[in-house]
Amino acid sequence: MKTIVEIEMWKLKNSKILWIVILVPAFVVAQGVINFIRYHDLFTGKGQNAWEQLYSQSMIFYVWILFPVLISLVMTLLARIENANQNWKHYLSLPVSREKIYGIKFLIGCALVLVNVFVLIACMLAAGKVIGVQEDIPYEMIFIQPMAAYVAALPIMAVLYALSIRFSHMAVPLGVGIGLTVPAMIVANTKYWVVYPWTYPIMAALGRNIDIFDKGRVIYLIGILLLIRIFRFGCGRFAKKDIV
Repeated sequence: MKTIVEIEMWKLKNSKILWIVILVPAFVVAQGVINFIRYHDLFTGKGQNAWEQLYSQSMIFYVWILFPVLISLVMTLLARIENANQNWKHYLSLPVSREKIYGIKFLIGCALVLVNVFVLIACMLAAGKVIGVQEDIPYEMIFIQPMAAYVAALPIMAVLYALSIRFSHMAVPLGVGIGLTVPAMIVANTKYWVVYPWTYPIMAALGRNIDIFDKGRVIYLIGILLLIRIFRFGCGRFAKKDIV
């Protein structure tokens, strides 16, 4: 297993995935800071908590659009490394089971997305200090809710990873990932959110700030069950797939 992980890390050094993972949170927090500064009196004029306003301005666009799109890019680019130049044929010649290869690559993809969330948290903390927010840092909001969104997004990662492995052309997983992202906010406001995993990160990240998105812990239970089911299905297909 150590050899496979080392191979994957070596491949990442020659890709643009890490730059995407790091730069996206900085962009979205910068956008949130600009909105916060522009409408400072509106957001804080009635005694609202500045950290909460900064969080909301940063997270709404991130968790709705950028986060699922980033997941699409990470999973697609991970698979593209192997899909390009028929690298699967050489990779699968190693004395390692296909199930292990499938699992390790998925875990690395999830780890990259987690790094993105950590960078987002760090950027929000730094932004708050730069613009001079005086209130105490609400650690549960700044730390826990983004991590909750990450957990809720695990089924999305599993779906897009399976599609990226299944289809060698990037257009399919990217098209699905981005296409299902756009209407997520609308679906999140309906009773059909439960069958639409792209709404789960929205619920997790914003549920404590916006009542309509507060669905309790059920999203995590459903998300974990979907993750297991989708991962097992994708892994089984990969183990039986002919790759030439």
